[in-house]
Amino acid sequence: MTYLRNSILATLVYYDIFDYPLTLLEVYKYLINPGRIMRINDGIGEVSLSQTLEELDHLVRLGTISEKNGFYFVNGREDLYEARIEIQKIADQKWKKFLKLTRFLALAPYLRGVFASGSMALGNTDKESDFDVLIIAKSGRLYTCRFFLWLVSSLLGARRKKNEKVAPDKLCFNHYITDDSLLLRHQSLFNAQAYINLKPVMIRPELVNKFFSSNLWLNNYAYNFKVQNDFVMRSINPPRLLRLLARIGELTLNFLFGDRPESFLMHYQQKLIKNNPITYEPGGRTVFTDKELEFHPHSFEKTVIEKYNQGLKRLGIIPYSWETDSGLTK
Repeated sequence: MTYLRNSILATLVYYDIFDYPLTLLEVYKYLINPGRIMRINDGIGEVSLSQTLEELDHLVRLGTISEKNGFYFVNGREDLYEARIEIQKIADQKWKKFLKLTRFLALAPYLRGVFASGSMALGNTDKESDFDVLIIAKSGRLYTCRFFLWLVSSLLGARRKKNEKVAPDKLCFNHYITDDSLLLRHQSLFNAQAYINLKPVMIRPELVNKFFSSNLWLNNYAYNFKVQNDFVMRSINPPRLLRLLARIGELTLNFLFGDRPESFLMHYQQKLIKNNPITYEPGGRTVFTDKELEFHPHSFEKTVIEKYNQGLKRLGIIPYSWETDSGLTK
């Protein structure tokens, strides 16, 4: 099946950009939608794991790709196997540190969910990696939640500061959304592959399902992605005392002050964001609304997409439409 073969090659090309060889299960999970590579009028139907394995073995026999101990990669990248084994050891250690820190975030009022994102979620960390997180906050309390997360992580000495270029094992709060607005609006291959790798850490299962049900567009890029089958739940249950204190904090703030703290904090934080020159630098994205906060002012999405398109060209794969970024600042 040419469409599946090209889709598998495209997937390996994409993760090669991150120096990350893939197992059979990962190729299957991350499989770039064949409809993005070639126009398929009659639909594709289900792509099975056995079909994926059959095509991978065929590509290895042809010498188009290489395989070592169950890891697949583009030719000439045999070094990636050893590198991934070492990276996995580092990632396992970092997960232990990350989970110890994350449990204390339960102290923050109005926090509804924490996902691990970025290199931590993929398991592609190095010793200098920080801990990227995506936060879900209660509707109408986004900026208040952000303030308390800032306070808790600062007291822990675990918050990545804006002037730190390298911040190993620090929490990086670069994306917030509210529980009534879970749709992620900026769609691209880069974002889709990042979001399907999100790992739920401290969040109710029903909210995980609601989040991904709100983002069915992910399957336009990752054909086989399914929440219930694809997630490894590295979740934690914070101590009851922490959750109780957060709940008491919410009730107290709501009873004594109503919406005033949120109004003040939104005005104050948005003023800081607007006055920061980094907000408007080209090649990234900063979002600050009452439903979403996103801080990726120096995104490498465009570079990844360009390398991906070039990788397809080198293999002689010409999709009917080249991938583009999700709408970064020009």
